Amino acid sequence: MSFNSVTSSTVKNLSTTTSFFGLKLWPVILICIAIFILLLVLLKISCACCPRSSKYGDYQLNKSECTGNAVSKTTSSSMLLSRNALPLEFDIESSGGQWSSREGYKCCDTKSVQLKHCNSIGGIKQYTIEEIETATNGFADENVIGSGDYGIVYRGLLFDHSRVAIKKLVFNNAKSMDFIQEVEAMWCIRHKNMVKLIGYCTEGTYKMLVYEYVDNGNLQHWLHGTLGDVSTLTWNTRMNIILGIVKCLVYLHEDTEPPIVHQNLKSSNILVDRQWNPKVSDFGLSKLLGPDWTLSLARPTGTSGYMAPEYCITRVLDEKTDVYSVGVLIIEIISGRSPVERRGDKNEGNLVEWLNSMVRDQNAIQLVDPKLGEKPNKKELKRIVLIALRCVDEDAENRPKMGDIIHMLEPRDLLLSDEHVINRDFSLQS
Repeated sequence: MSFNSVTSSTVKNLSTTTSFFGLKLWPVILICIAIFILLLVLLKISCACCPRSSKYGDYQLNKSECTGNAVSKTTSSSMLLSRNALPLEFDIESSGGQWSSREGYKCCDTKSVQLKHCNSIGGIKQYTIEEIETATNGFADENVIGSGDYGIVYRGLLFDHSRVAIKKLVFNNAKSMDFIQEVEAMWCIRHKNMVKLIGYCTEGTYKMLVYEYVDNGNLQHWLHGTLGDVSTLTWNTRMNIILGIVKCLVYLHEDTEPPIVHQNLKSSNILVDRQWNPKVSDFGLSKLLGPDWTLSLARPTGTSGYMAPEYCITRVLDEKTDVYSVGVLIIEIISGRSPVERRGDKNEGNLVEWLNSMVRDQNAIQLVDPKLGEKPNKKELKRIVLIALRCVDEDAENRPKMGDIIHMLEPRDLLLSDEHVINRDFSLQS
């Protein structure tokens, strides 16, 4: 058969009328090719948009943790995500004065998926009251590990033999669905310096949260509750604790949308693990408990020593009041003194007043905890005292942001102007 014959036969076949809308064969073939290419393009776009597992530092953003049964009705409070709507991992890297937002916490990508509802595999867990009672041996007194402004905390042992801390909340009048949505939003917020929320229980009048168990006590205990002439907390350990607390607060203030204000920072809310890493607890709980609890912060408890002075007038808790609390925590950590010194029923003065008096008297070396075995060098002590002074400034507008505090905690980021302010305000005695 000649080439011309083959060509003529092929042309004839392509010109044959088909049953597909009466079109000839060759247009039908072109349409099929176009559809095939379009499907390939759509498949590629779909794969590119699908959440992938990515690992940064100590955490892995797992696809199974960000998918599942979608919440049919969401509120702005349950759609907490980073400002750039990406699954973030946050940590501070002081390389050449720069810092990154890629290690240390994770949050689900709520741009492409909604927060996972309760009982989904890999998500937040909903426990029954029977499970909670079994884990705590009927809320036995010997399992109480703490009590405070939010309620009572129990030690618990689950059926899978994992240890947990169960917080039975007070002052909660929220509807169950609102409570669940708020808790799901809290579950999606993760940071390596934050106590991990595992699940919740809401049956009848009970509102309880289930957290990971941090088995090395809290910062208040290690600063004020231990005996002996030498503290277990070295200077470097204390600096690492301060840095971890501030990293967590930077994330809450600057990398969540909407920003989260802790509202109740104090040493008893800072847990520490066996490696002395700080774990901030009780974040976001004030929103769960509502305005009645927030207004009760004016009561004269240990919290009052951490409270910014303007709160007595404004009754507003914001990022600047958190900064003030961090400043008090810094002074407490380096000095080993309580925020409010008490004798009987009378206050003998608070930590901020004492700090200012030491600086005025040019006796800042006395700020260091006498139980500290190895004393810090003068330059480092100057730097940390300056940070504390700025944080507890009476004028809220003069206080730094949490992100600024991170840079001040790094020696290479201390500006020459800051050094001049320190040397002008006080000198350290050997």
